Amino acid sequence: MSDRHKIVSLIFYLLLLVSVPREIYSQSDFITTNSFLFPDTLHFAEFKDQITMYLAKLPEDIVEEVSADIYAPFFAYQAKLGLIYGFSLNGSVSTNIITRNFQLGLQWSLRLSRFALSLGYDAAYMYGKLRGFGFDNKVTGWLFYPNISLGAAFNKFTFTVKGELSTIPKLTQTADDIVTTTDRKFLSGGSIGFYIEQPLWKDNFVILGVRANYVRYYFPAWATFPTWDRFHFIPEAVIGLNI
Repeated sequence: MSDRHKIVSLIFYLLLLVSVPREIYSQSDFITTNSFLFPDTLHFAEFKDQITMYLAKLPEDIVEEVSADIYAPFFAYQAKLGLIYGFSLNGSVSTNIITRNFQLGLQWSLRLSRFALSLGYDAAYMYGKLRGFGFDNKVTGWLFYPNISLGAAFNKFTFTVKGELSTIPKLTQTADDIVTTTDRKFLSGGSIGFYIEQPLWKDNFVILGVRANYVRYYFPAWATFPTWDRFHFIPEAVIGLNI
């Protein structure tokens, strides 16, 4: 092989080595840009949203005694808006027919190469009403959720772990004209979720995950609990789509 051919071959291999990391980075950047739960740092005014369905496995003693409306799938619309210095504003609206939940929170994120971390605090107002099926119940209350998320971005998907605590500063429930009010802050429990986000078509991503709740008060099934002193393990399947 002549010196000229050697030089051409060397240049070709160098260009190949340089182009490979760029291709991987470009793919990884596309994945993180279109992922919703991955705790990436958003640019100012950057907007992301998604729709999600939560399917819970309620304890057998609850399922046997209540209407199917109480444990129907929970649907949510969630959105993020980028602020400054790594902060973002998060909000959601969710319902399962008898319950409506409105949530707003602040999140701070840090991105390190393919890994990301976020710390957040969300406040939610819930309103529920159930009449019929032997019930005449209503509930209103506030729920607070301090949370932390850890994420890793790969070439074809992101993986995120999110843990949160649930505290309830005030809750008012009415059952058959009898009002029970809880106005003291108490720890309801917590949850940990594992989520994978990957392309479904073009820049539309699907979210698949599981979330394990260990709580005294699972608000989508509020009408089933006469008191808040009993802990329940409630697993959820999570299916979402960014829009």
